[in-house]
This record gives sequence, C-alpha cells and structure tokens, in this order.
Amino acid sequence: MHRKFFRHYEQLADRVGIQQAQQFWDHVSQEPGKPPAVGQTTILKGKAGKPQGTGWSRTVHYEVSSYARIDYQYNDEYQTSPEGDAHAVVAILTINYSSH
Repeated sequence: MHRKFFRHYEQLADRVGIQQAQQFWDHVSQEPGKPPAVGQTTILKGKAGKPQGTGWSRTVHYEVSSYARIDYQYNDEYQTSPEGDAHAVVAILTINYSSH
C-alpha cells in the first residue's frame, strides 16, 4: 500500500467495522480478480478504469459499505525488475469515506 493511503487504511475498521474490513482484506489478498463472496465490486469503464501499466487489471471499485469505497488494480505476475521473481500485487488507488 502506498504511504499516502496508510492512514486512511488504518481507519477502515473503525469506520466500517472489523468484519467489513476483514472481508475486504480477504478478498484482495486471496482472489482480487474474482467477485467477492461478500460485498460488491464494479470494473470501472473509460479513463477511470485504465490499467496503470502492462499486466495490471482495470480498476476495480469495491464497496466496503454504503459510505466507504476502495478502488484498486491487481497484477498477478508483477516484477520489480526483469530479473525479479513474479508475484501477485494489489495496488490501492483510492480510499473514499464519503457517500456517493
């Protein structure tokens, strides 16, 4: 997670409850490319959904609660360098605690 979102992420359990925060974490840590078991996701269209680079997904909009949303992208085989090991990565793009 980028440092600019760390404080927002720290507030997640306090704002939405530990259960919803855990459901989000379980989703992005295990199967970010599939619909979540609990909660709702939408793939953003147009410029807002554009992948940040080769191998990245389109932006996924995850509704943690009626007033908390997190946008992320994932890459199943991210490498920090051409020689590096490929591994799955999730990039949190936005955390929003306001209503729609």
